[in-house]
Amino acid sequence: MALFQSKKRRWVLALADTHAGHVLGLLNPETVLIRALDDGSVEEWTPELTATQRYLWGLFTEQLAEVREVVGRDEVICFHGGDITQGDRWGDGLIDGVTREDQRIIACANMQPVLDLPTLRHLRLVTGTLVHVPDCAEARIARRLAEISGKDVQSYHHTRASVGGVILEVAHHGPFPGSRDWLKGNVALYHLRDRVYRDHRLGILCADAYIYGHYHEWVWTTLHECWHGKDRDHHLVIVPSFCGLTHFARKSTHSLPALTNGMALFEINEGRLVSIRCLKATLDLRTEETL
Repeated sequence: MALFQSKKRRWVLALADTHAGHVLGLLNPETVLIRALDDGSVEEWTPELTATQRYLWGLFTEQLAEVREVVGRDEVICFHGGDITQGDRWGDGLIDGVTREDQRIIACANMQPVLDLPTLRHLRLVTGTLVHVPDCAEARIARRLAEISGKDVQSYHHTRASVGGVILEVAHHGPFPGSRDWLKGNVALYHLRDRVYRDHRLGILCADAYIYGHYHEWVWTTLHECWHGKDRDHHLVIVPSFCGLTHFARKSTHSLPALTNGMALFEINEGRLVSIRCLKATLDLRTEETL
């Protein structure tokens, strides 16, 4: 599906794993929810942000301000790479009193600053892990955001888009970042080569960039290939999350000492992927003490 055909400069913003509804997930402080009181009447309320959520929201808005400055008057397309809500499979860590519907409302509020980018024209929400996005959460959120904003908002399981002649493939589940710091990117490079070779065998023009989420880490690797005498670079990017380190994440990462959050920005001009930059910040999670 070609979103654009002309060759002027455009920008693609990629983020993922905002986990609306978790106490460590992204939470817009202007979110308004509805709940019933004891007498059956209804009141509006906003969950109180945790320290992690205040940090994440500050970082999120700061990075979007940087995006706004960088892109200027150029058009922007945004891909959210999955797990836009937390789901309720595990009760631990959920915001008290928040339902599945509330999580979707929070997710819509979280995406409002993205929709407020003056030159944003298209927003795509990619399906995440089922336990985090039950009841077709992305489709429901996409429909609501389209109605609210009047902009082109769609949801897909796995999308492949041509933007100004540059092909971007976006899905939630990609390669594992690496079991050791010095091995980070190795698996991603094998995955990238596999995807490029598979597309060649299918007779499909390979993507210039394959973009994933899920692992809450920043990984960027590049493959240089020559096919039929033509040199071409292919990139694979795993974008970090906008979520804190949950108990499950602490276990599965073997107590990762630092947390990286952020988004990726792709510059496209004259049919070429000109640059990739990650707007990210890393926070050391360890408690220092002298005894």
